[in-house]
Amino acid sequence: MLDSTLESIERRCRAAIMRACDLAGADRGRRVATGWPGVDAALGGGLPARGLHEWFGPAPPEAVGPQAGGAAGSRGGHGEADWAAPLCALVHMAWQFVESSPAGLWTVWVGGACAPYPPLLARADGRDRRLLDRSLFVSTRDAAARLWAVDVSLRCPAVGLVVADGRRFDRAASRRVHLVATNHGKWALIARPAEERGEISAAHSRWLIRRAPSGRGGAAESVQPRWTVQLLRCKGVQPETAGRIWTLEWDHVHGALCISSPLADSTGPASARPDCAAAVPARPRSA
Repeated sequence: MLDSTLESIERRCRAAIMRACDLAGADRGRRVATGWPGVDAALGGGLPARGLHEWFGPAPPEAVGPQAGGAAGSRGGHGEADWAAPLCALVHMAWQFVESSPAGLWTVWVGGACAPYPPLLARADGRDRRLLDRSLFVSTRDAAARLWAVDVSLRCPAVGLVVADGRRFDRAASRRVHLVATNHGKWALIARPAEERGEISAAHSRWLIRRAPSGRGGAAESVQPRWTVQLLRCKGVQPETAGRIWTLEWDHVHGALCISSPLADSTGPASARPDCAAAVPARPRSA
């Protein structure tokens, strides 16, 4: 079923896909900026636009606390244990890819835990639907089915980005995903629970997302949520850069995920806060 759906998309978008493939092939060193200036500076301009990048966290919803991660994900479905992927960060990165890539490429979301609430994929009060209109959602039963869906999607010329639930992917699985993504010029963002950080992986970079206190206390904790993003490893980046932690803050006024500056007045207007990334609509708290 997935094969035929991808083939249908490829037939409908053949002209746009050919242009996108030509542009991608001409710039093998292209990078995708994270939209967070401090992070991009540490990475030398962003992440390579091909290959595997892993994002760990957060804890299951019932375990959310100071050491847990970002926004809750969907239920795994089909008998898999519930798990919350860091969807705000993943959707933000997906938008960064859309903004920096040739038009016409699709994004495939694999696994229930990585199926975002649809309004999260639209911008400008729903008027900018580039990501939503070119997204395909794949429901799977287990890790083997997820790996197969990722592999098939990465090999499709119509697809530029795959975002997937990577729970229980072993070293061989990560190497397979990284090689296919690299060889076909695709971007693979794999979400995994924080407890799987000890698994050996072939990923180009690995990141850890945790929930952070807002610093305001009381009801403001839910109004101005914060997360920390930690670079665990990135090939080609100096060892001293690994382990660096940045705090991300949700800006409700601009609908943006920003680098939180310790020098900024946290009680001041949102327009005064620096380093705003591309706008991403907030997901309802009840999701």
